[in-house]
Amino acid sequence: MDYAVTAELEPPTKVVELDALQQEGIAAVLDRHLALVEGVSGPGDADIDVLDYRITVHLTGANVVLALDAPSLLAAEDAAASVLDELIGETEVLSGWSVAHSEVRITEDEFNQRLAAAGEVSADDALEAAVEEALETSAEPAMDVEHWRARLTDLAPQLRAFEASAFGAEQDDQVVCAGALIHAVRVVTDEIFYDELALAVNNATVADAVGLLVLEELPPCYDHRYDAFFARAFVLSAAAVAVRLTESTWTPPRTVAEALALRLVINEARVVLEAAELMTWEASESVFAGFAGRAFGGVDHDELYEVDLPLAGEAEPEVAEQVTKLETELRARGLAFDQWFTPRDGNPARHPYLGSL
Repeated sequence: MDYAVTAELEPPTKVVELDALQQEGIAAVLDRHLALVEGVSGPGDADIDVLDYRITVHLTGANVVLALDAPSLLAAEDAAASVLDELIGETEVLSGWSVAHSEVRITEDEFNQRLAAAGEVSADDALEAAVEEALETSAEPAMDVEHWRARLTDLAPQLRAFEASAFGAEQDDQVVCAGALIHAVRVVTDEIFYDELALAVNNATVADAVGLLVLEELPPCYDHRYDAFFARAFVLSAAAVAVRLTESTWTPPRTVAEALALRLVINEARVVLEAAELMTWEASESVFAGFAGRAFGGVDHDELYEVDLPLAGEAEPEVAEQVTKLETELRARGLAFDQWFTPRDGNPARHPYLGSL
């Protein structure tokens, strides 16, 4: 039977409150490790599957909701506690943390009643809804708008490559946009590391992986080329962009990969602003348009998103000719996949790790 178990994790007693950056770090660590957990042994060596999870980190700890396929309510609670205890014990960053409690928030009868009432809704959909409700009723409130505004304002001075006026917005909004961009660098970097781990563990590419955080946002025509090695190379490009954002003068992306990394950072900054209720997605589009015009420096990449065919090495016969034509056109403009990490400014210097790309 499927159960939704909620557990509260407490930090070491010496920690009074987790600041915003610590909350992000703990959430990333929990997410990265829970993504690798497929199951745990239950009573009588029964296999208990971990179907899904949700994480919310707040000022005084973390709330984790685990969706489990377990033989009984007690087994589900014990399994959730076991998973989290083992995670804490094996993760240096979580040293001193503990599981305060672990309890089923959705019982077997409740789940069956909801599933029956759902009619044609699948069990997976019903379980996801139950998990979401458990999370909503147990999690601590997130930071409010003013906390986010203060946090992003504090981060804004780190964006030294551009004046705040580079964002086409009111003066107060310009500052939070600058801070959102710096915040986004941290988020995107963490997400690339997470995706690299997921791809490496599963020996997969984005084309056949699920649950990735950011690499799915790259041009889908090359999904089959985005593997763990690519992710490691791509994080170097993202790092180069991040460093330049903090320098006194701006150096536009030198490669297609750097341009794509910058695009991901800009998109994440807009997500942050919308999630923090500081700016709607629609409003941020025009605000960041002017910034993007200055930042990309003419490095083309948008048309990669317009390619509606997978540019696989072994294309189906009926589209092979079209694929070959598209690849030729992209290569002529320096956009073919094997050109993504090659500098386009005439300087061949690049990171030695990228030598085999």
